[in-house]
Amino acid sequence: MIRLAVGTVGCGVIWCGLLPRLLELGPVARHVALMEERQVDPAAMYSTELERLPLRPTWVDAVLVLWP
Repeated sequence: MIRLAVGTVGCGVIWCGLLPRLLELGPVARHVALMEERQVDPAAMYSTELERLPLRPTWVDAVLVLWP
């Protein structure tokens, strides 16, 4: 029961404390600002709707094969 309580509190701290603070970091803040500027709701966006994932290095396309 104690492990469950510790896990629940830990998830709560991450969800309510750490993740909102992540929005203040440079790359994340710039991405959110860009999405808001383009009036895109990131919560409703799926990766399958994108031609390329944003901020993905070009070498990934050469190394990663999704469908052979």
